[in-house]
Amino acid sequence: MLAIKNKKILFQPSNQVKLNKSNMGFLPIFVALLGLILLYTIYTYNQIKPRKANLTSVIDHMAANSRERKQLVLTYDAQHPNSELSDLAEKFKRTSTDRFQSYKKEEEFIEEVDSAAQKTTDSELAEKLRLYNSKQKDLMSSLKSKANEYNRFISKAPAKTVAAIFGFKPF
Repeated sequence: MLAIKNKKILFQPSNQVKLNKSNMGFLPIFVALLGLILLYTIYTYNQIKPRKANLTSVIDHMAANSRERKQLVLTYDAQHPNSELSDLAEKFKRTSTDRFQSYKKEEEFIEEVDSAAQKTTDSELAEKLRLYNSKQKDLMSSLKSKANEYNRFISKAPAKTVAAIFGFKPF
């Protein structure tokens, strides 16, 4: 316990080893803020990615529908040369319809297919073309709404920075 020498206490409070309170300053605050920023960045990235995936999915569906519509017209034109669909078939041959190019171009194709479907004498073909066009119109409206949602989300302040870092661009 306490050693007494000449009636003096050798273990006095002044001789005790002082607990050295380490002064870390702002380091814990800095680390906590970096952690918070990292978590928010991951959260925001995971909010952007599904929106972009929805856009890609709709575009893929549009491309598949457009490809089927194009194949139908080209097959009919090959079997019936100089038919009422010849002009449309030539336009399909000149233009790649495998990927979405623009709203305007797709709307032009929809109008041309509609007018060609009205001119054709084959009612079964006309009905199929109308169905493909109807589906394409629905996909176009879906694409517009999903694109607006995506663009609105990545244009806001914190998401805009995360989108820029990870390379997400407005549609």
